[in-house]
Amino acid sequence: MDRKIKVCDECKSNFYGHSSPMPGLCPECSHILYGYANCRHDFQKGRCTKCRWNGQNSDYIKKLKKRDELSA
Repeated sequence: MDRKIKVCDECKSNFYGHSSPMPGLCPECSHILYGYANCRHDFQKGRCTKCRWNGQNSDYIKKLKKRDELSA
């Protein structure tokens, strides 16, 4: 298992390389942008214990999430 820590190109959060199907995006961003399966986040001390994402979003991801909430 690749526990190498990477930095997401979109949201700039750290994430474990093995946790995302896309090498440059955390599981959250790859889910929002491209529809890949997301991590089932388990937050402890401000980070997901499974993928290491810290919950932050880029302005663009926030905009997409808000749009999706309004259309639901």
